[in-house]
Amino acid sequence: MRLLAVMAALTLFATACGDSETAAGTGDCDSVDEVSLQLQWVTQAQFAGYYAALDDGIYERYCLDVTIHEGGVDIAPQQQLASGAVDFAVSWVPKALVSREGGMDIVNVAQVFQRSGTLQVSWADSGINGPADLAGKVVGNWGWGNEFELLAGSRRAGVDPSSDYDLVQQSFDMLALLKGEIDAAQAMIYNEYAQVLEAVNPDTGARYVASDLSVINWNDFGTAMLNDAIWADG
Repeated sequence: MRLLAVMAALTLFATACGDSETAAGTGDCDSVDEVSLQLQWVTQAQFAGYYAALDDGIYERYCLDVTIHEGGVDIAPQQQLASGAVDFAVSWVPKALVSREGGMDIVNVAQVFQRSGTLQVSWADSGINGPADLAGKVVGNWGWGNEFELLAGSRRAGVDPSSDYDLVQQSFDMLALLKGEIDAAQAMIYNEYAQVLEAVNPDTGARYVASDLSVINWNDFGTAMLNDAIWADG
């Protein structure tokens, strides 16, 4: 049964990320397996492949009846998985590894993201060009297991997160940065970063552009951690 679960998850991954030409099954089903997938967050571009595969009937052609559960602030995908509420869960690797250390028997069966999409975004005139420049600043972070890259990057640069800057709880948007309440904000390259670029600069009346911003990309500083993976019960 464990092998079957792993194979089912790999199929889920392949069909979600592949196109209908390369990932299409035969659709000749003696039976249909019901599969539930817990997303890490609310519906957004991050999970587009799973929904595209559902809408295109790719899961059905692989004899899978897939139910996708949307995430939220109070939902921990790995806990949903460990409790038996779902068959598979999408979770960042560092979050899931912490859960494994805590005793959860969960296994990474498909590493979807090959690079981290996590950024720390500041204004271009903030003087923040790397982790060392966060010292003395007000730094926003979402918490809930999303902080590991920031903490590791800071320490590697010789900055102590507990004393060298003011680490504050950031809402899951960029309003605090836009209002000037924080100096650096956590952002995903496919979501919150774009939110800033869609906002209007009150000084110019035009939208902000990339040159208005300074971005710490953890892939460039050696502390990037893998994001979305599909996890199954071990």
